[in-house]
Amino acid sequence: MATNQKYALITGATSGIGYELAKLFAKDQYNLVIVARNTADLEKVSNELKQAGVEVITISKDLSKLEAPLEVYNEIKSKGIQIDVLVNDAGQGQYGLFSETDINRELEIIHLNI
Repeated sequence: MATNQKYALITGATSGIGYELAKLFAKDQYNLVIVARNTADLEKVSNELKQAGVEVITISKDLSKLEAPLEVYNEIKSKGIQIDVLVNDAGQGQYGLFSETDINRELEIIHLNI
Protein backbone atom coordinates (compact mmCIF):
# COMPACT_ATOMS: atom_id res chain seq x y z
CA MET A 1 0.00 0.00 0.00
CA ALA A 2 1.09 3.51 -0.68
CA THR A 3 1.92 5.77 2.25
CA ASN A 4 0.42 8.65 0.31
CA GLN A 5 -2.60 10.11 2.07
CA LYS A 6 -4.19 12.05 -0.82
CA TYR A 7 -7.60 10.60 -1.72
CA ALA A 8 -9.78 11.10 -4.77
CA LEU A 9 -13.42 9.99 -4.70
CA ILE A 10 -14.69 9.14 -8.16
CA THR A 11 -18.27 8.16 -8.92
CA GLY A 12 -18.98 6.34 -12.17
CA ALA A 13 -15.42 5.04 -12.02
CA THR A 14 -15.88 1.74 -13.86
CA SER A 15 -16.34 3.11 -17.37
CA GLY A 16 -15.93 6.10 -19.61
CA ILE A 17 -14.61 9.38 -18.26
CA GLY A 18 -14.74 8.25 -14.62
CA TYR A 19 -12.60 5.21 -15.41
CA GLU A 20 -10.07 7.24 -17.39
CA LEU A 21 -9.83 9.84 -14.61
CA ALA A 22 -9.34 7.07 -12.03
CA LYS A 23 -6.36 5.81 -14.05
CA LEU A 24 -4.88 9.32 -14.20
CA PHE A 25 -5.31 9.91 -10.46
CA ALA A 26 -3.74 6.52 -9.71
CA LYS A 27 -0.81 7.42 -11.97
CA ASP A 28 -0.45 10.65 -9.95
CA GLN A 29 -0.36 8.54 -6.76
CA TYR A 30 -3.75 9.44 -5.36
CA ASN A 31 -5.41 6.78 -3.26
CA LEU A 32 -8.87 6.17 -4.64
CA VAL A 33 -12.40 5.64 -3.45
CA ILE A 34 -14.32 4.44 -6.48
CA VAL A 35 -18.10 4.20 -6.59
CA ALA A 36 -20.33 2.41 -9.09
CA ARG A 37 -23.33 0.09 -9.10
CA ASN A 38 -21.71 -3.10 -10.34
CA THR A 39 -19.57 -4.90 -7.74
CA ALA A 40 -17.83 -7.14 -10.29
CA ASP A 41 -16.85 -4.15 -12.43
CA LEU A 42 -15.60 -2.31 -9.32
CA GLU A 43 -13.37 -5.24 -8.35
CA LYS A 44 -11.96 -5.55 -11.87
CA VAL A 45 -11.15 -1.83 -12.06
CA SER A 46 -9.82 -1.84 -8.49
CA ASN A 47 -7.35 -4.63 -9.28
CA GLU A 48 -6.14 -2.72 -12.32
CA LEU A 49 -5.73 0.57 -10.44
CA LYS A 50 -3.84 -1.08 -7.58
CA GLN A 51 -1.06 -1.86 -10.07
CA ALA A 52 -0.07 1.81 -9.70
CA GLY A 53 0.77 1.14 -6.02
CA VAL A 54 -2.16 3.06 -4.56
CA GLU A 55 -4.91 2.09 -2.16
CA VAL A 56 -8.27 1.55 -3.83
CA ILE A 57 -11.49 1.36 -1.82
CA THR A 58 -14.62 0.25 -3.66
CA ILE A 59 -18.17 1.20 -2.76
CA SER A 60 -21.02 -0.40 -4.66
CA LYS A 61 -24.00 1.98 -4.65
CA ASP A 62 -26.77 2.96 -7.02
CA LEU A 63 -26.46 6.72 -6.71
CA SER A 64 -29.88 7.29 -8.27
CA LYS A 65 -31.35 6.19 -4.94
CA LEU A 66 -31.91 9.15 -2.61
CA GLU A 67 -30.20 7.54 0.39
CA ALA A 68 -27.08 6.39 -1.50
CA PRO A 69 -24.96 9.59 -1.33
CA LEU A 70 -25.34 9.77 2.45
CA GLU A 71 -24.46 6.08 2.72
CA VAL A 72 -21.28 6.70 0.69
CA TYR A 73 -20.41 9.66 2.93
CA ASN A 74 -20.97 7.62 6.10
CA GLU A 75 -18.88 4.72 4.82
CA ILE A 76 -15.96 7.01 3.96
CA LYS A 77 -16.27 8.85 7.28
CA SER A 78 -16.28 5.55 9.21
CA LYS A 79 -12.94 4.68 7.59
CA GLY A 80 -11.45 8.01 8.71
CA ILE A 81 -10.70 9.06 5.15
CA GLN A 82 -10.52 12.70 4.11
CA ILE A 83 -11.32 13.29 0.45
CA ASP A 84 -9.07 15.79 -1.33
CA VAL A 85 -10.62 15.57 -4.80
CA LEU A 86 -14.22 14.77 -5.73
CA VAL A 87 -15.18 13.69 -9.24
CA ASN A 88 -18.95 13.33 -9.67
CA ASP A 89 -19.07 11.40 -12.92
CA ALA A 90 -21.96 8.99 -12.34
CA GLY A 91 -24.76 9.78 -14.73
CA GLN A 92 -27.41 8.27 -16.94
CA GLY A 93 -29.66 9.26 -19.75
CA GLN A 94 -32.69 7.92 -21.56
CA TYR A 95 -33.60 8.49 -25.17
CA GLY A 96 -37.05 8.80 -26.67
CA LEU A 97 -40.09 10.98 -26.41
CA PHE A 98 -40.52 12.33 -22.90
CA SER A 99 -44.26 11.69 -23.10
CA GLU A 100 -43.51 7.98 -23.60
CA THR A 101 -41.05 7.56 -20.74
CA ASP A 102 -41.69 6.25 -17.25
CA ILE A 103 -41.89 9.18 -14.81
CA ASN A 104 -40.26 7.20 -11.99
CA ARG A 105 -37.32 6.31 -14.24
CA GLU A 106 -36.99 9.97 -15.25
CA LEU A 107 -36.95 11.01 -11.59
CA GLU A 108 -34.18 8.48 -10.85
CA ILE A 109 -32.12 9.95 -13.68
CA ILE A 110 -32.70 13.49 -12.40
CA HIS A 111 -31.69 12.52 -8.85
CA LEU A 112 -28.51 10.90 -10.15
CA ASN A 113 -27.49 13.61 -12.57
CA ILE A 114 -28.10 16.56 -10.25
